[in-house]
Amino acid sequence: MAAARAGDAASVCLSVTHPGVRDRSTRHETVARLEAANIPVAMGDGFLLGSGTGLDGLRRQLDTLQDIGAPLANTCAFEPDPDAARDPATVADLLGEFCRIARSAAVGVLLEFTPLSHVPTLAAAVELLRQLDQPNLRILLDTLHLVRAGEGPAELRAIDEQLIGYCQLSDGLLESAGLSAYFEEAMHDRTIPGQGEFPPLEILSLIPRDVTVSAEVPLQRLERAGVPPEERARRILDGSRRLVARARM
Repeated sequence: MAAARAGDAASVCLSVTHPGVRDRSTRHETVARLEAANIPVAMGDGFLLGSGTGLDGLRRQLDTLQDIGAPLANTCAFEPDPDAARDPATVADLLGEFCRIARSAAVGVLLEFTPLSHVPTLAAAVELLRQLDQPNLRILLDTLHLVRAGEGPAELRAIDEQLIGYCQLSDGLLESAGLSAYFEEAMHDRTIPGQGEFPPLEILSLIPRDVTVSAEVPLQRLERAGVPPEERARRILDGSRRLVARARM
């Protein structure tokens, strides 16, 4: 909360699996503070598709999502085994059923693709959306995952821009040291937008203007160096705003 206010965030994302969100009293206190600061919850994260979280678990998480007032639920078919075959078909039925349940609750569903999941690429996500044909399902575009999937502006330009429902922005080096290094990067240490080698300006220019652009930039190295969360948020959001403004000129 303090970091969001320090960075003058227009909205926040909350994970429905976070202990502070799962606990009802803490959740209500957090939402009340956000409402008092006029900071809406744009999206609820943490809807994992797989054996660990079946349809009953997704239903309970959807109840939590509605309690925090978020209009979007982000799903991801995370696959921790680096040697496992990536196959979108393994989660298609579950995702389709969840979309139908979410639609009855007037909630939009996002699908986050990443090489760390059973939907490893933008191309795979587009094909899965085509197969499921759910009106409330769109793609969450994470710039890190797009680059690590070996894709970029060319692949994004080739699809219908209306398939993109949310964007998570970060930066980094073009080269990666492998899947395990990529996992650590994604979870703990990304690069502030505009300070890496990604093509964020081109990517942002291809995203509809009504789509929320959310900075997702964990900075564990700065945390360990003693940089407080408020200052980290300021640096991240300042860099993100500059890029979005330039992309929309």
